[in-house]
Amino acid sequence: MRNTFNIRRAMLGAFGAALLPGAFAQSTSTYPDRVIKLVNPWTPGGPGEIVGRPIADILAKAWGQPVILDHRPGANAVIGSAFVAKAPPDGYTLLLGQTGPNTISPTIGKGTPYDPVKDFTPITQITSAALVLAVRADLPIHSVADLIAYGKAQPGALTFGSVGNGSTTHLAGEMLKAAGGFQMTHVPYKGAGQVLTDLMGGQISMTFLNIAGIVPHVAAGRIRPIAVTTLKRSPQMPSVPAIAETLPGVEMVSWYALLAPGGTAPAIVDKIYRTVVEGLRHPDVASVYRAAGQDLELSTPAQFAQRIKSELGKFAKLVKDNNITTD
Repeated sequence: MRNTFNIRRAMLGAFGAALLPGAFAQSTSTYPDRVIKLVNPWTPGGPGEIVGRPIADILAKAWGQPVILDHRPGANAVIGSAFVAKAPPDGYTLLLGQTGPNTISPTIGKGTPYDPVKDFTPITQITSAALVLAVRADLPIHSVADLIAYGKAQPGALTFGSVGNGSTTHLAGEMLKAAGGFQMTHVPYKGAGQVLTDLMGGQISMTFLNIAGIVPHVAAGRIRPIAVTTLKRSPQMPSVPAIAETLPGVEMVSWYALLAPGGTAPAIVDKIYRTVVEGLRHPDVASVYRAAGQDLELSTPAQFAQRIKSELGKFAKLVKDNNITTD
């Protein structure tokens, strides 16, 4: 939590310069005139809070109204997401969305208690991040080609850990084994810390994790990064190739975004969008996100809506073709 508080303190000073009166033309609407909740559907202190805290501070500084980061974790972020889906569409309850609960979980098994398109109004994407495919240091695997060969030569020997069923780290593994034509056994965990502990302890063969979370362990030689899940190499780890260099088209981007309940008025959406984008363009924000393994990637509401629909189609096909379940 100490890092979170330091981030907040550092960012408040930067936002003050970026959001002086006149930086954004205020709407003639009375919105907002009371407290706003920004729901973080993950536990406090994690990447969700790191991404969401600057958003809350930007809105509070620009509008002079309290913006509370409301933590509602559970069920791989579905509980908090469902809370926002059922909230009044008045702009006073917003969601810090993410790939898993917004475009993956709705396609698996019984889906989610919300419709990922109808029950949310997209505002903007905030960040994107590559996942790193990392293997145990004692395995003779130094590339995606090595991994495929090893998996085919020893069927059933490979296991991959994820941060939970229906997460980006789960689907990344399923996508890789489908494209590579080899078998791996999925081992779901309840968090990245447990995954790393078991990877370094030899209980699992490999995993997909955020860049920032694995860098110290890579430097210590405990695990070996062999690829990233974006179509191109990550600027934060340029010596590590993309999976797509071996298996064209394989991509898993973990993004964070801002959404409102479905049916929120366009004028309110536009006001939130313009205020947030103006504040996020301050260079200090990008630095904070980059330190957490996230790259700033903004979009218009329409662009983000299209991304959601595209990913829902892609993941639904992957789930159906490979009989992926959360059991």
